[in-house]
Amino acid sequence: MKILGKGINPRIKNKYKFFLKSMNILTIYGGHDSSCTFINKDETLSVLEYERICKKRYAAFSKDGEKRIDIGTTDQQRLEFVTYVAKNISKEPDVIWCNALESEDIELLKTFWPNSEYKCEVIHHLSHAACGYYQSEFNEALIISADGGGTDEGVSTTTKIFTGDSGGIKSVHCIGIDFGAAYGKIGYPISEISKKSCNLAIAGKVMGLCAYGKVVEDWIDPIQNYYLIDQHSLPKLSERLGFDVNTHDCLSGQKGYDLAATSQYVFEKLMLSIVKEHFDPNPKNLIFTGGCALNVLFNQKLKDYVQSKGYKLYVPPNPNDCGLSLGQYLYHTAQKIKPVVYGNFDILDKEKIENYKQNYNFLPISIEKIVDLISNGKIGAIIQGKSEVGPRSLGNRSIICDPSFSDMKDVLNAKVKFREWFRPFAPVCKLEDKDIYFEDACESEYMSFAPIVREEYREKLISITHADNTSRLQTVTIKQHKLFYEILTAMKKVGKVPVILNTSFNIKGKPILTTYEDAFHVLKETELDFLITENFIVEK
Repeated sequence: MKILGKGINPRIKNKYKFFLKSMNILTIYGGHDSSCTFINKDETLSVLEYERICKKRYAAFSKDGEKRIDIGTTDQQRLEFVTYVAKNISKEPDVIWCNALESEDIELLKTFWPNSEYKCEVIHHLSHAACGYYQSEFNEALIISADGGGTDEGVSTTTKIFTGDSGGIKSVHCIGIDFGAAYGKIGYPISEISKKSCNLAIAGKVMGLCAYGKVVEDWIDPIQNYYLIDQHSLPKLSERLGFDVNTHDCLSGQKGYDLAATSQYVFEKLMLSIVKEHFDPNPKNLIFTGGCALNVLFNQKLKDYVQSKGYKLYVPPNPNDCGLSLGQYLYHTAQKIKPVVYGNFDILDKEKIENYKQNYNFLPISIEKIVDLISNGKIGAIIQGKSEVGPRSLGNRSIICDPSFSDMKDVLNAKVKFREWFRPFAPVCKLEDKDIYFEDACESEYMSFAPIVREEYREKLISITHADNTSRLQTVTIKQHKLFYEILTAMKKVGKVPVILNTSFNIKGKPILTTYEDAFHVLKETELDFLITENFIVEK
């Protein structure tokens, strides 16, 4: 993705190009979901997520991460990551901004870039705010960063309010409510939620499960106190509820589903009260970022509220901690850019594609062939170009199929993704078709919102229609994603509903993949039927 945004006049563009050439910056964030941001040799902005190269979800680059076995990594993996960056960065950095790194991490960087100036700072929410503001089209905005923690310049907080305008980003308020950690911990007592992978994955599972529950009125006040007063203490929540929620997997069935649903209700209520407190007195375009901005159910309601006041909501494609190095980079360059959607790792072992030709059926890539395969119930996966920056697969590292098959969701969860039965899947449709299939839909290039599937299409799109009839929609134009757009066009020509099921190309507990080796492993070991590479359709 080119760094220069649309709408910037040529004089400023030329000035910015000169700035980039004269001051080369590298930023690196070392906590969970580590990443590194820099200008690479093709003069585009790269945001490399560490987990993709060490193949460990939520991986921490910092040596401090070794204290947590679920995200800790090795010296060899850290070396491999920095080696890749050194091979691809445009030139030796003038300044390296380090966030959440240990002294040993910085010493490793110095072996590659001994002449760079090293600056250490901790700007968690400020980086989230910059990641959102500078990727948005807003000249002026209110910014809310809500996460499971974070420290800015020595002050620890979990939710911060900022303003962004031509003068930069300014902090205006801190809120000591840990929405992120509190939301995720609700999943600990629910037996249907697997705890085998990193605990950072639990919040997303709670969001998926809450569709099967109902809000229990008597639980609202106790859960609200859990968020506001008790600092997400499960023992105190157990006392307030009158039953155990402190023991892992102590709840099953409807009681667990209702706990998730009631927590979602309280989360939305409290977050919206914060929005109203800071947005209503001086309304303007709103940016929502931080890990809590992955809650698409709330995003949908927030979008409706902001639009009802005549303003727009923006959620960046990388609002969680994987976007912190990008936010830090943008904070220091203070330049508007086009959103960095596909700026992650390229396919790391392109030369290995030839190794598989004797064992698989390679066909020239054909849109008609892809549509024929998925129309017959086959499941395919895409690996092409640079990977997505952020937690959502948006077409370059995706598993796709036809969502009209009634058993497709169960097959994907049980035999391809190897994850819980209740986990939903996302649809993709053309931007111009969104209102045909979904209610109250908006442009959703990054799967940031969850509109309702229209009643007349719920059976036809059964595998992307969640239990509450919502669906985490991705809209595409031909400019955004040519392959998806052409598949959708061809589906309509043959009489199919032009909506694709799209989920990330990974399996349980692993990050989104970015090697042919891993792609062919999934093809061989799961119910996946075919691969779409940059030049071929590969069948078993």
